[in-house]
Amino acid sequence: MDEQILESATEQIQNISSSVAESNLTSSDASCRLYSKFVMHSVVAGVVCILGFLGNSVSFVVLIKDRATPVASFMLRTLAFTDNFFLSFWFLHFSLSDMFMFFGWELHATWLYIRLYTYPFLFIGQTATIWMTVLIALSRYIAVCQPYKAAHVCTVPTVHKGVIAVALFSVIYNLPRFFESAIVVKTDTNGTVTHTFERTYLGDSKLYKIIYFDISYYIICFVLPLVLLAVLNVRLTISYRKVLQRKRRMSNRPDQAQHCDPNITLVLIIVILVFMVCNTPARIVQVVWRYKKQWCMSLPFFLMEISNVLEVLNSSVNFIIYCVFRKKFRTILQETMHCTQAPETSHELMLESRGTISRPLMANNMVTKATQITEQAFSMDANGNDE
Repeated sequence: MDEQILESATEQIQNISSSVAESNLTSSDASCRLYSKFVMHSVVAGVVCILGFLGNSVSFVVLIKDRATPVASFMLRTLAFTDNFFLSFWFLHFSLSDMFMFFGWELHATWLYIRLYTYPFLFIGQTATIWMTVLIALSRYIAVCQPYKAAHVCTVPTVHKGVIAVALFSVIYNLPRFFESAIVVKTDTNGTVTHTFERTYLGDSKLYKIIYFDISYYIICFVLPLVLLAVLNVRLTISYRKVLQRKRRMSNRPDQAQHCDPNITLVLIIVILVFMVCNTPARIVQVVWRYKKQWCMSLPFFLMEISNVLEVLNSSVNFIIYCVFRKKFRTILQETMHCTQAPETSHELMLESRGTISRPLMANNMVTKATQITEQAFSMDANGNDE
């Protein structure tokens, strides 16, 4: 979701009763745009939004019951909430709006006010989702790569403060968007009342667009977070592979490591990687073709629509990641759905909480204290609980 895409949504507010989004386009191009946006935004992305919202809601409930990893579970619950916040307003401003436009449904002026005053929340949700992912990466980096600091930094109270900081920053940074546009009510000589959507002085200012849209938006929501995530995720991945290699060498049964439940670090690495894969191409496309003309079904138009759907997909797939790579998540999900009983016995749970499963005593004499702490960072959270 970039500024140009959102500005096109703003134009739809201005032309809410018209099937032509831009007056300087030919009728065939306008018709093509109308159909293409309906397919991409209302059908494809709309279905992804609904499924993602349901998946995130289920993930939130399941993660509440995952008491073994309080820090990681809280961060993932917060990410699920911010993802649903973003998906809800994206669905309102794109999927529903383009569906109304496609079918030519006559809308009340209330729809204008709803879109006007909820429009900034779309950006708030986007900013919160981006920086919540950065917070998750930073927290896990400290826990894994700097384990001596984890006991003091990666705690539930500290993470709570970090989440509050992300929420406040997301709101404060996007406050100017509430003052970019306004609805003007006009009455003609016949007493007919019309509502028109107009840019305010702030929203029409070229200086404001350059500083806020072209500079700060792309730095804060593109360059800075993606660079941080790339560096942190590479460090996490390297450390994680080293620990796996050590465990394979120490284990009397080398094949056992291949069947064990991947820990929460692997899950978070994949979540961050998916975020980067979905958002990096989208941001590059949006920067390159932001000010270029985009005729319907041209390469820029097609890439912009695909990039828009990719961002929606990023906020919708975490449930699948948890199900595929996290056995404990699947177990709790099954218990919640009343499908099966938990496979672990009380004795196994006791051993798991102590971190004694698949860790031969002989191996403990072969590693140093620093190595032990590093390995525990992958399988234990800041409170000493096995993940």
